[in-house]
Amino acid sequence: MTDSAIASRAFVLFASFLAVTGCGSQSSVGDGNAEAGDASPTASVAADSAAIDACALLSAQDVSALLGAAIAGRSTSTDPTMPGCIWENADNYESIAIEVGNPGSAANNTLPPPEPGFPDVGTPGPDGMRFLVPGQVEFPAGGRSNMVQVAVMAMSDEEANAAAVDLARKIGPLIPR
Repeated sequence: MTDSAIASRAFVLFASFLAVTGCGSQSSVGDGNAEAGDASPTASVAADSAAIDACALLSAQDVSALLGAAIAGRSTSTDPTMPGCIWENADNYESIAIEVGNPGSAANNTLPPPEPGFPDVGTPGPDGMRFLVPGQVEFPAGGRSNMVQVAVMAMSDEEANAAAVDLARKIGPLIPR
């Protein structure tokens, strides 16, 4: 892949992430700083949907295995019921991002169809998931429509999709209703 193609792909992935996250801003919910040495996701994610620490949904090992370095998560949402987190390698701008959706946005843990009059975005994935762009998957969990994105330039589209699905499968059971 040429440098121009890599830069273009990185821009498209980042722009897609911003579009899905609604250009969220940094939050003071939780501390937003999952430590790089944490061994596993925090099992004590809030039982009620009032506050979820999205940065606690992935382990340091999950993050470093994909980004090649220990990276602390940073909150991307000011809404504690719809949190987000991004782990970004400042050396190469590769990242992993999570957005937890609005409570009730995936009734019966099924992603909603596109809004009437809008085109169907994405392609079907496994387990009721939907691929939005390469490396970005929307998935139902906790009665919510959630998203995870893996933006790693060395990965092919198929590898990035597989990594996103793997993370969605790890995150899903930790998202409370």
